[in-house]
Amino acid sequence: MVKLPKKTKYLRVRRFRLVATPALIAKHARNLEVENQLHNYAVRYLEKAYGRKHLERPLPTTKIGKATLINDEIIPRFAHDVYHHEGHWNGKKLGLHSQAAQEFLVTLITNFGEYRKVLKKAAKMTDEEKAAYRDNRDRNNPQHRSWYRKGSLSYLRNGASHKTVSLPDNGQIEVLSPHWIKIQDYGEIQVVENIKHLATARLVTSKIKRKDDGTYELQLVLKNEVERKPPRTMIGADWNMKDNKVFHTSDDEKVYLNYLELPDKRLVDVNVKADQYETTINKLKRCRSIKEKHLSADSKQLADLSKQIRYYSARRANLLTERYRQIAWQMFAKYDLIAIEELDAKEMRKENQAWSEAANRGKNRKLAKVKPYEIALLLKQVADREGKTLLKVDSYKTSQVEFGTQYQEKHDPSERQWVSKYTGKLIDRDLNASCNILTWALDPKKHIKYLERQAAIKAAKKAGIAKDKLPKAIPARSLVTVN
Repeated sequence: MVKLPKKTKYLRVRRFRLVATPALIAKHARNLEVENQLHNYAVRYLEKAYGRKHLERPLPTTKIGKATLINDEIIPRFAHDVYHHEGHWNGKKLGLHSQAAQEFLVTLITNFGEYRKVLKKAAKMTDEEKAAYRDNRDRNNPQHRSWYRKGSLSYLRNGASHKTVSLPDNGQIEVLSPHWIKIQDYGEIQVVENIKHLATARLVTSKIKRKDDGTYELQLVLKNEVERKPPRTMIGADWNMKDNKVFHTSDDEKVYLNYLELPDKRLVDVNVKADQYETTINKLKRCRSIKEKHLSADSKQLADLSKQIRYYSARRANLLTERYRQIAWQMFAKYDLIAIEELDAKEMRKENQAWSEAANRGKNRKLAKVKPYEIALLLKQVADREGKTLLKVDSYKTSQVEFGTQYQEKHDPSERQWVSKYTGKLIDRDLNASCNILTWALDPKKHIKYLERQAAIKAAKKAGIAKDKLPKAIPARSLVTVN
């Protein structure tokens, strides 16, 4: 079985209204000014060092690797090129604490790493495909960006700004009284709410955020560690969006969106209510689109319509999120370990050229109601909080391989059942996939992706191919992620 860490780590954020003094406002504004400059400088550096011309160069992904890149390259270069400052980072001279700069850059490098995954896939496009993307022939690039801008990090322009300054605990976060707290770099600050109950909590990060209405907020990140429960009950769960089904499990159980139970015990039909919100939103958007042709951009009518669209969009999103959260709690109430597929939301949303326009629209409409990324995130939160286990397994051929064998049959997604040509059994697509997901998650060496690569390496060696030309081995542990 895959090795499980002894504990789970649960992070949560608590927000408090901040009493902002003139000195705090001025200091925060200076911090953000430096952060914005650092953002543009770091993005430019990363694109030059690790962008489309240097995709073979490994971008650091470990904590130590990122820290080395930040401390040895980005920060010294930024200090020299922008502020003509030599030596170590001096927060008083540069206007931003060194550890705030590090927290900021770690997040930026992580986000750049995600963009780089998209970039590597885009680099494999043919010249014709790159030209088609730039010309927006498939209606997926209305800005007519070049292929290497897919998913890229934007530069801050036209007054765009970050809003939050993050500082690690570093042994300095201390609750002094019910309304006063000491944090790194800012010293003693006052909050409106009573925070006395946090005096014994493990606070790992403090964040000061300037909100859109001009007020300030203190965000405190709390960390709990929970002993992991031995996984005695376990299931595999296959994603499914047909008829608003969220999961089909290896126990042959079907989990649907269905009803959300409210605090007062009333039930709300999530599907019906979400569709009602969507209808309202689309009506408002059509109305706004018509009025945009006749009214100025700063028209009050357009502003009111946009405000209503945001309101109903938030209501719809909150409704779905509450149901997802309920599903996550209900599933982990029954099982100690749940295995699901690791899915790429961007890839799922990609237009399938073999499908009609209506079919692609229908798929994306389903993805707007059953959101795998958000559900997976909530499953992880519940698992971490309860000391239970969530395994995410590489989704390669989970539906195509007949469970218990290495035999493969590929079927159209619309075909939910078929008779196996190998064993003669009736195969249920979703049940078969969920059984594979659980088995491969528990033992990655049974994963078909691992087995196929091992077979390819063996065949290449037998054919006398040079060692440096052999197919690259896939570490079994890389096929499964543990919470």
